[in-house]
Amino acid sequence: MIDLRRLAVLAALAAACDKPSDLPQKRDEVLAAARGYQARFDDLKQRAEELDRRLRALPAATLDSAATQHTLALARTTVDRSRARLGQLPAMLVSWMKLDDAREVQKLFDGLRHELDNGAVEATSEIAAVESWTSLAEHHLGVPLPAPPRMPDEMPGLVREPAEPAPESPPESPIDERMPPSGSAAPVR
Repeated sequence: MIDLRRLAVLAALAAACDKPSDLPQKRDEVLAAARGYQARFDDLKQRAEELDRRLRALPAATLDSAATQHTLALARTTVDRSRARLGQLPAMLVSWMKLDDAREVQKLFDGLRHELDNGAVEATSEIAAVESWTSLAEHHLGVPLPAPPRMPDEMPGLVREPAEPAPESPPESPIDERMPPSGSAAPVR
């Protein structure tokens, strides 16, 4: 007679085991995630560069500009540090693949992902704070607003339906027809 408990444990262990054939898929997942992080940090770097240009255009005596420059410098340091870690990923991935264990590769990448996520959140919040301060300072000083940020390109392969023309609104009726004789716009009962 077969011991059902032992069979269930073996089946669970077999299902949980990553096979060596999972390694190429895991590598592809890590590289895809890294490309996403790279795009994110590239965007943050561009935002920081644009902010630097806007800050330099403000008068030097602008209140709190030194603190704002410091916050922007912290954001740039975080972005540069995160981009450097991403630059190390190909060598780290080669090393991780030698472990021949997809679970271990995932575990190691999760640690890096945590570090990159924290860096992205930190840099994003610092850049957003500087953007807010800069906009307020520009508004206060009457500086013309910069062009709005460029929207990302649509997803490749996305097919959009042609936009339907907006329905024409009926011509406005004279005020006399819309308002009751009492002059109140309240519904008549």
